[in-house]
This record gives sequence, C-alpha cells and structure tokens, in this order.
Amino acid sequence: MSAYRNLGRLGVSIVIVLGFSSIASSQRLGNNLDEIIQLANKEKNVRVATSWEPENETALLKGFTQKYPGIKISTDRISGIDTRERIMNEALAGVVEHDLVNVSGELRNQYIKAGVLNGPIPWRKLFPKINELHFSPDGYFAASGFSTYIIAYNPTLVPKDKVPKKWDDCLDPYWKGKLVVLTRPRTFTGLAPGWGEEKSLAFARALKENQPVWKSSQTGALTQVAVGEYPMICGMAYHSLKSTVMRDPTAKVAYAVPSDLPFQIGEAMGIMKGAKYPNAALALTGWLVTPEGQKNMDLEGRSSPYVPGTEAAELVKKHKAKIVFESWDALQHEAEMARKITGAWGFPKAKN
Repeated sequence: MSAYRNLGRLGVSIVIVLGFSSIASSQRLGNNLDEIIQLANKEKNVRVATSWEPENETALLKGFTQKYPGIKISTDRISGIDTRERIMNEALAGVVEHDLVNVSGELRNQYIKAGVLNGPIPWRKLFPKINELHFSPDGYFAASGFSTYIIAYNPTLVPKDKVPKKWDDCLDPYWKGKLVVLTRPRTFTGLAPGWGEEKSLAFARALKENQPVWKSSQTGALTQVAVGEYPMICGMAYHSLKSTVMRDPTAKVAYAVPSDLPFQIGEAMGIMKGAKYPNAALALTGWLVTPEGQKNMDLEGRSSPYVPGTEAAELVKKHKAKIVFESWDALQHEAEMARKITGAWGFPKAKN
C-alpha cells in the first residue's frame, strides 16, 4: 500500500514538474524585436482580455492582421475589477488562459506584487520611437489606450452662449440644481496632478454648492441627458460618450472640451507569466502603441494625445487645450485624492 502511495506521489510530482517546465518554456521571450516577431509568427496565436467594443475589433486590428496574417487574435471582453481579479487569482493558482490582459489601474500594483506578469520588459529599448509615456516606469505595462474627460450636454437644452468652455463654467449659478456630477470622481482626480490638491478641493467644494444631481452610472446619466431629463454632465469619459453616439447617431448629446484636458492611462496591457503565446502578445502590444495602432484606437475614443494625427491629439490642438496627464506614478495617490474629493462632497466613502 505504501509503495502505491509513493508511486502516486511520484506521479503527481512528475505532472507538477512537467507542468512547470511547460510554463517555463512557454514564457520565453525573444531577446530583440526581430526575434520576438519570428517567435510570434511561430506561436500563431494570441488571446487577449480587453475592454474593446466588439463591433470595433475587426477594424481596430486590421493593420496588425494585415502585417502578421499568420497570427490569430482571439479576445474576451472584460469590464470592471471583478473579472481582472479573477484572472489574477486564477494565474496564482496556475491557470493562465490569456496571454495579454488589460489591467485596470486599481489592480496594477497587485498584479506586479502577485508575480503573475512577465517583466520587466525593455519596452523603450524595443520601441525607441514611441513616446516613453506609453510605458510604465516599472516595465510591466504598455499603455495602448488613454482616457480623457469632457463636459457632455444636450444641445437642444443648452443655449449656445451657455455651452461650457472651462471647468469653472460648471460653477455658474445658471446650472444650480440642474447639472449632473458623477460620484466616481475620475475627472477631478485626473485634473489634480495639474491643479494641485488645494485648487482641486476648493473646486470640489464649490461644485457641491451648485447643488449637482449626483449619479453613479455614467451610461445611465448620459442617457438621461440625451432624453432631456438633465442638460449637462460636468465631467465624463469621452470614450463612453463616443460609444453611445456610435450605437445611436441620433442621440441628442454633444460635448465641450475644457481648456484643461485631463488624460489618464485608460488601457494598460500586461503580458501574463505562463502565457502560451507571449511573443505574439508583445508583438500585438508593440503594434497598438505605434501611430498606426493609435489611429485605430480612435474608434474606441482612447487614442494617445502624444501621437500626432490621432483624434486625441486633434482634440487638444483644435481646442488649444492644455494636457493634464495623470502619470503612471500618480496612480498611487489617486485613491487618496478621490477620498478627499468625495469627502468634500459630503460622501462618507470615495466611489473609486
């Protein structure tokens, strides 16, 4: 009986060793871009966990599939923190289903500490022509998408002379009790790196005095603006507005680009440790941050303001806006700033 038990243990040990060997071999990344592309073409596949809109994927990835026709891309749409936490926890248990994951800001440090990511990766060395702000200083992430925040309004309800041009316009008594403000203060944590804490909190207090209608759902609030229940939202994600208009071109919504335009890392791609196709994942990420890839990200409303010719760069240029960039490092302080802003609004906890 003891002999059988020991044999069983040996069998389990062999399976574990073989499993780790398989994972280790699947993790090999090329030493330079040429080798990475060669290995990516041999891998022939890449599986991505992303928040891309399904209807945009074919057009968004067209340039990559034309350049690398032998690499098949499969995607799983994820949203929120829960699905990303599940991916991380499964990886800790040895189950890695995705090669490339769009990791939300709240979880990036956790992914690194958990040791479930490939890296550090020498992104700047591999892609020296790409603006360095696309790559996290720790080497684990590449920003393939950026989020910017604007003012949304119903053009049939807002007179032309009242269309906001700057954030201070939200404090105009004209809007008292009528404007919508989202309880998750991403717009204003995004402005804080440029404004500083004192100005940010003073603005938050003044905004509260204008008696806004508080809403937790960005999509729901925009729908209410579109049907005429409210005239304006002071601060929402541009990509959410663009998604709404894409689905319903007749929606009665327009947007104003304030003079201070906050940009945050909206889509941070990390290559999973134990990925089956890590080189294909790296090749895809590298393409997404190129000018061609970023032009395609216009479809999502998440292109980079640091790539000339993108929709984001043109928004900045056309409206002569100042970019307020929440850097990779600023993310560490975002939760605390959110607590202070929502505290100024009188909320017991930050919606962040």
